[in-house]
Amino acid sequence: MRRVRIVGGGLTGILAAFQAHRLGARNIELYERLDALGGVALPQVREGSEMREGCVYFGPKGDPMRALLEEHGAVFKDVDNRFGSVSPGKDCLVYTEDFGGPALEASQTVLSALSGEDLLSRLECYEDALAFPLAKYVRWHVGCAPAQLHASAAIPLAINRVFPTGVSLDALSAAKQSSPLANDLFGIPRALWGYSNNVQASLPVGGFTGMFEQCRRALNELGVRVYDRKLATPRAMLSEETAEDIVIWAASPMPLFKAVGIETPKAPARKFATHTFEVDWTGPVPFYVQNFTAQGSCFRTYIYKSNGRVLLTAECVAETDDAALVEEIHTLNDGFEGELSIGKELFRTVKPRWVYHSVDTIDRLGELRKAIAAQRGDRFIPGAWEAYAKDEKFAEVEADLQRALGVTMVAKAS
Repeated sequence: MRRVRIVGGGLTGILAAFQAHRLGARNIELYERLDALGGVALPQVREGSEMREGCVYFGPKGDPMRALLEEHGAVFKDVDNRFGSVSPGKDCLVYTEDFGGPALEASQTVLSALSGEDLLSRLECYEDALAFPLAKYVRWHVGCAPAQLHASAAIPLAINRVFPTGVSLDALSAAKQSSPLANDLFGIPRALWGYSNNVQASLPVGGFTGMFEQCRRALNELGVRVYDRKLATPRAMLSEETAEDIVIWAASPMPLFKAVGIETPKAPARKFATHTFEVDWTGPVPFYVQNFTAQGSCFRTYIYKSNGRVLLTAECVAETDDAALVEEIHTLNDGFEGELSIGKELFRTVKPRWVYHSVDTIDRLGELRKAIAAQRGDRFIPGAWEAYAKDEKFAEVEADLQRALGVTMVAKAS
């Protein structure tokens, strides 16, 4: 059995180690450049509580990713998956329960055909009443024109589906059922649609820090060699010395471009500010709100519990003063069930996030995949670089590992 070498100790890399072992690999190495596993999902701890810099959760019981983590000792608790959105209206803000996308006034469900792979082409499928505020939101959030972004950026921007509030539910339902494009571009709030797939979610008992500590213990028990503060370079992972190894590159692919002679793409990057407050909140927990108004600085608030305290993280497109931010947070949450009182700020950070793929990035990643595949075949596994969703990454790495290891998984009979 070939050696499996995994670059990157974030969630994708940890799961890849568990997946490789489940598929029969026994000679596994995991390289992490920092001194702790978890990557971007590992929160800092202040006063005993986790400062989560985003809304991260897992699926309900039976979710494949959660099930694999449970096999290795992680424990999860089920939670009601509650969320909402705030959108611009004609005379006031529009608060929408159980819908994480924009709710905008529109008169019809007629769509133009998709004409390209950029985000602007996706937005231009809508009528102007939807396309214009969506484009304004993109420029506010990312700081660049929609034409620069790949259409898949609609997912992390949370604009992959729009609720057109001026259309009857019967007409909207009929459009979604009859047209794949309409089903992809339009959404209906969960309670109105009777949609129950995402009613339940789960979070790790003991928090994410506890989960990643358990993952390390489990990896050690499996005999996976974990190398902390070990920078695995592209040159080393693509060298003749590793030619027979299976390499899973679960870290950022950007260092690989230079190594294979492809110009590195210029991905859109913006410095986001994150603030975490201790709060009193009488509404559901956890609970997050997306802001699509393109006003102010806060694009999402996330209320959660950690170490017995209720905390609120505000993610902002730019730095702002505390008084203005507190007022924004109240505005975003005032339209939902619950009374909010904001206490002291526990944490703040400002740093860039490269989370929105440009058209150029997607094209270059395709070139990179082909160049490495020509050299290494199935033995080099990209860490699902283009996918945004955790479950997509998990499934893609699983399929690639099966090919590389020559394993065929047989589905269990229900």
